[in-house]
Amino acid sequence: MRGLQQHPIECHKPLDFWFCMAGLQVIGFVLAFIVGRCAENGASCWFVDPHSWVAKASFTCTWTVLLPLLLGWTALGMSWLMDTLEHTPDCFPVDGFLTPTTCALSQVFCGVGAAVYAVFVANVLDAKTCRRANAAAIRSVEDSDLVHRWGQLKPAASMELCGGLLPQEFADLPRHTIPRERADSGSECVICLTSLMEGDHARSLPGCSHVFHRACIDLWLLRQTSCPLCKTDVRCCKAGCAS
Repeated sequence: MRGLQQHPIECHKPLDFWFCMAGLQVIGFVLAFIVGRCAENGASCWFVDPHSWVAKASFTCTWTVLLPLLLGWTALGMSWLMDTLEHTPDCFPVDGFLTPTTCALSQVFCGVGAAVYAVFVANVLDAKTCRRANAAAIRSVEDSDLVHRWGQLKPAASMELCGGLLPQEFADLPRHTIPRERADSGSECVICLTSLMEGDHARSLPGCSHVFHRACIDLWLLRQTSCPLCKTDVRCCKAGCAS
């Protein structure tokens, strides 16, 4: 009877090897995130704006190396599974862990996970772009007066400060200090709702001549180009003055 015992059928493709390598790739993602977070002292969103080269390299490796590798390996695994089911469907042990269902579910998990991570990376890169644009906008208007009135500004991960004037356009706007007669009139900055005091740094907008604290109106104009009082477009007035 032993002589008649059949040897296990060898699968047409090495699906057990695919399964092990897929697991190692997933572990690679986990290790990259652990290393990156440790390099950034446990920061929860360390991948958005990493400061150390270790964290930058860890996150870059996940989407330039590991992500394409996982996508390609998943596609290869699906091809191997289909070939195996076509040529050697009886090679899977009845009581074994590696079954067609296990392989298919693992490949679906890898494919969906890779697609979700690709979307995640796209959002992170977009957040980085927004933070750089906001940081440049803040640098263009930030001074001691702005910090005194509004505190230290931090760049947001959205285009919060990029819907209005460009940083280089602020140099063309008129700026002055509040004279005594204007301060005595009891004028108020409608943005911060405080009085315009003698010596305060201010701007009067072209076209409508409304006056505001320079720190207040600069932050406003980073978000939109119209006067907060009369909605006159500052860019149109500048173009009209230039012509």
